[in-house]
Amino acid sequence: MNKFIISESEKQRILNMHKSSSSRHYLSEATMAPEPVFGSKPIEFGALFPEGGSTLPTLGKAEVVTYMKDVLKSSLPTIIKFIDSGTLPKFITISVGTSSTGTPEENRIEAQERIEAGIKIIELAFTELGKETGEVVSQEYIQQFLSNNANYSYQPTKLAKIFDRTKSKSKPEERFIVFKVSPIKTMGKEWKQISGISDDIETAISSFFGKYVDVSEEGVANAICMCETYSDIEDLNTELEKLGGLQHVINRAITDGLTAMGSDTKERIKIAGCLNKAANKSGKGDVADIAGDKLTITGI
Repeated sequence: MNKFIISESEKQRILNMHKSSSSRHYLSEATMAPEPVFGSKPIEFGALFPEGGSTLPTLGKAEVVTYMKDVLKSSLPTIIKFIDSGTLPKFITISVGTSSTGTPEENRIEAQERIEAGIKIIELAFTELGKETGEVVSQEYIQQFLSNNANYSYQPTKLAKIFDRTKSKSKPEERFIVFKVSPIKTMGKEWKQISGISDDIETAISSFFGKYVDVSEEGVANAICMCETYSDIEDLNTELEKLGGLQHVINRAITDGLTAMGSDTKERIKIAGCLNKAANKSGKGDVADIAGDKLTITGI
């Protein structure tokens, strides 16, 4: 009877590979998940208050409520998914202004009332959205949303101090309320997708002669550019720890000067751009920077 016999060292190597793969899988399944990100360019809209008032004209108010409802509609699935996670970004800003007719103290009070009017607009928009979808967001969660996911700002009159506020003509455009909304959506790779990107990178840096000998710089760049969010960057870094991490792999693969296929500079720039685009979607700002022939990634 023929038996398939392997050495003890080979058996141990296979067992270690299995244990490493399993632990990585369970860790990744627990930590890798989509996240809320900014989905498109900010949208701004608003209206003007009457002089000395904090109540918008009926027509203007209705238009703003409708516009807010439509903007919130696209973000609602992500709001529902992440409202209790603590990861929803602040994606709405209410800005108000006051003109020169009131005293500084009167304008401060007026500004607060106008911000509260803006909050009412958002509450009404959620109510109208509920009528449209048949699912009404509770007041409890609206208040949580307004506390955690909205910003508020006040712009007092720009009338110079040398002018008499009681005699100078007020400017209607200073009595504004503006809503700035950055729609959010759910993005991010699952474990299998991150693992696939890691495999693509390993393929790009490997050849018959070994790793980093005949690198496909374009392949490395294209794989990294599949990252959609900052958490994708973190997860890919974890997947590449056995090779020294993402930053190490990039700087080994994307070398300075000229290669057989030409300069690597464009691939390095492309990678930095893709990493920063993904990080910005998560509200992290730029994380990749280039200094000479090296790329650095902040935070990983």
